[in-house]
Amino acid sequence: MFDDADKAQLEDLQRRALQYFLDNQLPHGLILDRQRNRGEGVRAGWCSTSGTGMGLIAIALSTAPEYRLLSKQEAVARVERCLKTALERLPQLDGMMPHFVDATTLLPVGDDVVSTIDSSWLVAGGLWAADFLDDAELKRLAAKLYRRIDWLSWARRHDGGGALWLSHGQKRDGSRIASSWDRLNAETAFMYVMAIGAETKEALPAKSWTGLKKSYGTVAGARFASADLGLFAAQYSLALLDFESARWPGRFNLHRQAREAVAANYRFCRMSRGQFKTFGRFWGLSAGDGPGRRGQEDQYRAYAPQGPVDGTAHLTATLASIEMCPELVLENLRAVRDKRFASAYGKYGLSNVNLSRRWVSRDVVAIDLGAAVMGIDNALHGQRVRQQFHKLACVRRATQRLGVREQP
Repeated sequence: MFDDADKAQLEDLQRRALQYFLDNQLPHGLILDRQRNRGEGVRAGWCSTSGTGMGLIAIALSTAPEYRLLSKQEAVARVERCLKTALERLPQLDGMMPHFVDATTLLPVGDDVVSTIDSSWLVAGGLWAADFLDDAELKRLAAKLYRRIDWLSWARRHDGGGALWLSHGQKRDGSRIASSWDRLNAETAFMYVMAIGAETKEALPAKSWTGLKKSYGTVAGARFASADLGLFAAQYSLALLDFESARWPGRFNLHRQAREAVAANYRFCRMSRGQFKTFGRFWGLSAGDGPGRRGQEDQYRAYAPQGPVDGTAHLTATLASIEMCPELVLENLRAVRDKRFASAYGKYGLSNVNLSRRWVSRDVVAIDLGAAVMGIDNALHGQRVRQQFHKLACVRRATQRLGVREQP
């Protein structure tokens, strides 16, 4: 699949991304949401529960023979600090935790003081790391964190058939966020598997899976689910769950849909190259930083083919698709080898770029790097991240309850 130059570049990007999580894990165990990609870093700001969950996977992977960035003992100590902080210090409601917390005080910041999807990533990362490192105490702590979640308390009945949708979370004023995770896409699939696979009476019913909406749209001539979303919604669960060789319930192939979403994202960028110089060289629309207005700092936006689009390409976000759409991702990687674009490389990997604005993003973001870590490891090492996730007891229970079968 990859020639020697491709593989060397992927291995280099993987080491840089892994190093992000080693460098930016704070003494309490949580991981900074973002960091400078060049120059002097910062040690304050916000920690992301989703970024920390992906970071636990990265910390455990850092012990693998291919990387050897940490000893097992060091990794176990790092993961243990994080799990104890999540259990003992982070605010929680029915097992769910904030999206962001202040890196120093650990108090919630931002609007969603409880986030179901971000909490699920922290729990999933803890379970995965504990199992990969095969440490009894980590397994006990991760299981305690998982069992603490009352999935039913965060669910809403949406029809008379018994299917339940998970709420986005809770706002600062104590009210539940009105929106529910109601669509079947790769942003949320892993969370529903964890909820259906819970060993307690608080588990979601299996029919919640088939009750999720298939919301279709069209981008660049392709019709697929979640067409209004950028790359992140088409990638995340694909790093953990096997939708290619297994048949899941419902007439909906999430692996095929994700491939079509990534390919449409690519085509949209290439079709826009006459309007935006960047897209003649690079592609990739995903939630992330873009250039601010004149005199302002970089601004985070939910970039997607249906807008906003300003000629910014999110290079690291495309790395999560290296296993799924290698030929498309390699176009970005081979283009960035050109010395003219050396500024796109930083300490932790590839920055976002906008050639028309002569702009390169200042920061990298933990969830982009976490998705890249998982995608690259799956591509280079036999779907290791995905296979490890399928070994978890909650995933085995969920796939059994859902009637997931191997493809003939």
